[in-house]
Amino acid sequence: MSEMEKMMEMAQMEMDNMDPETLRMMDSMGIKKPSFKNVPKVSDKQLKDAWEVENRIVPKKDVDRIAAIPKTVTDGRMGAYITSIQNKAATLLKPEVKKMADKIYSYIKSKSKNSAEAGNMAAGLWIAGKPEMAYFTLGKICADDLTNTDNLSNYASMLSMLGAQQLAIPILNNLSTKFPKNSTLLNNLGQAWFGLGDIAKAEKYLDSTIRIYAYHPQANYTKSFIEESKGNKTEAVNLVKRSILHSYSKEKEDRLRKMGHKLTAKEVSLPKNTKADPLNLGGFATPPFPKSVDECIAMEPEWTAYRQQLKEQAVALKTSLKAAWQLAMDMQQKRSNENIAMVKASVNAGSPQGVLTLVPMHASAAYLKQNEVMDEYSRRMAEFGKKTTAFFNGTAVQLKREYEAAMEKLHEEDLEQTGEGLPNKDFCPRYKETSDKYLNTYNGAVESFFKEYLEIQKKYLNETTHWQIYSEWPEKFEAHKLEAKIAWLGALSAESPFSFESITKYKCAKPLMGKTGKLSKFDDVACQYNDSMDLKIIKFTHNCSRMTSEFDFMFLNYVRKDDFERAESDTYISSTFKISAEAGKDLKAGPLKVEAKVGGGIEFEFGQQGIEDVVLIAEAKVGAGTGILDEDEKSGSPGIGIAGKDAFPTTVEVGVEGRISIISGKGSVSGTGELKNIKMAEW
Repeated sequence: MSEMEKMMEMAQMEMDNMDPETLRMMDSMGIKKPSFKNVPKVSDKQLKDAWEVENRIVPKKDVDRIAAIPKTVTDGRMGAYITSIQNKAATLLKPEVKKMADKIYSYIKSKSKNSAEAGNMAAGLWIAGKPEMAYFTLGKICADDLTNTDNLSNYASMLSMLGAQQLAIPILNNLSTKFPKNSTLLNNLGQAWFGLGDIAKAEKYLDSTIRIYAYHPQANYTKSFIEESKGNKTEAVNLVKRSILHSYSKEKEDRLRKMGHKLTAKEVSLPKNTKADPLNLGGFATPPFPKSVDECIAMEPEWTAYRQQLKEQAVALKTSLKAAWQLAMDMQQKRSNENIAMVKASVNAGSPQGVLTLVPMHASAAYLKQNEVMDEYSRRMAEFGKKTTAFFNGTAVQLKREYEAAMEKLHEEDLEQTGEGLPNKDFCPRYKETSDKYLNTYNGAVESFFKEYLEIQKKYLNETTHWQIYSEWPEKFEAHKLEAKIAWLGALSAESPFSFESITKYKCAKPLMGKTGKLSKFDDVACQYNDSMDLKIIKFTHNCSRMTSEFDFMFLNYVRKDDFERAESDTYISSTFKISAEAGKDLKAGPLKVEAKVGGGIEFEFGQQGIEDVVLIAEAKVGAGTGILDEDEKSGSPGIGIAGKDAFPTTVEVGVEGRISIISGKGSVSGTGELKNIKMAEW
């Protein structure tokens, strides 16, 4: 009996001995009891080979597939070449996938104005997690119009990421001859050669890509594996960090962690605050601290009214907060129920049904930013605490003693000259003068500390709230905003240890009149980062916390929706999917590049678990970022990210008239893929 058979036997025993309570719980969720009785037998040699593959850093050179690559596919033969690929690939598709792809192709042809729009609609299927339908449909569109270089490039990229690097390279070589310095083509060639295990050729193309754009997300990431395989772990870490600066993914962060590097907030890019005080916390002006007896008398009612307003507003916010938390919990339960239903469907159907939405898309990167804010806040509060402790335990005590001593001396002098036959001078002005001096010194110092404390709190609350847009679901974010406002009202009350001294008993003259003001209003903070992409057969919308996709099932009216969903498994490979909002009349540079400045656009970063990051790019009309490193920012960390260097709240819409470019990434080191074994011997 092999080691695997022993393991399966032990696993089956565990299942057979499962306690009744666990079985009842699984049954209530609609999950069937797992069985290992029909698991295919695996030999020890197969296990050993699988272990070697699992521990490879770069793919083993696939001599057979490399030898089968056609030397040249000319423009004149490109149509026949793609048709031949399609015919061979069709035999590998599940019947339901091919049937659906044929229907989608017919629908796209009837709805698109030209091959560019048709190609974009087919590419949308790739984003939606339907890679088989995407490449097969796009292949047909390419065969119809061989002049559209975007479609040809994307088709080659899809072939490469489905394991058919040997089929993609001739198409990429053809395009690269026409557009020799196009970073997308250079990267895609590098990725294809990497997948075939020719590391020397892969490195040549990847290095060329990185020279064009130092922060290329896919070229840097794949190159990091090459460097690690050479033992250059430091350089491998640096390459992953550069990739993350363009776009973040959990897969990249996990890779850094395995190499011993902990990702920091400065190494990820998310839109910064465009307003220094988005909640308008600084609009809440506190009354000044009284610096004299007259001011204490005049401002006593002002402070009383001010604190009453703070209390009333806090009560109203707490009522709203209770309702906000209830809504947040209800929505969280709804998401949990949806995830449980998805797991049930996946287990019972025996195939993946989608991606669980446990946390918002940008949560991991936002958590790093929040931790940085918390660390800075803790540091500043620790330093601030040392200063205030020294003051209240030292200087403040000494000032109080000196004041009390001076007042005691005055009191003795007053007693000595008070009585029958004595001067009986009015000592009130002298008591008041001494008290004014004390109040000015003590309250002035406390007020200075109070203002510093408010500045620390204001920065902390504003920055924390900003990053929570990306780390929390919208309902929970609304609750956190209310908590921030309540915390700010509490800070404004100037209570211990920032309570000022008030001396009002020396009314030697008519006191000043105080004014009672009204509290300011908070500004709202909401996600202004929204994009939508309508590719006719599917529409994508994305904001700070989530991304949704919506199929147009009008053209599927005679096909069950669940058949469409289950037609193929969700298979992703590392890649970047860039869409320009403008069609772009000048196509002389070839396929759209990841570093290209565009009128407006969206990037999708794919990892092993699907879409992991979405980068919104806006045109530099009003100082907006473009998602690339500026010329004057050659050193340090570039501020690239979701909305670019100078991120500002914006909305981008992309339709089928835009341009799409798929920038392929690192595939499996084992060279697996459904199209791996297709060879074009006749070429």
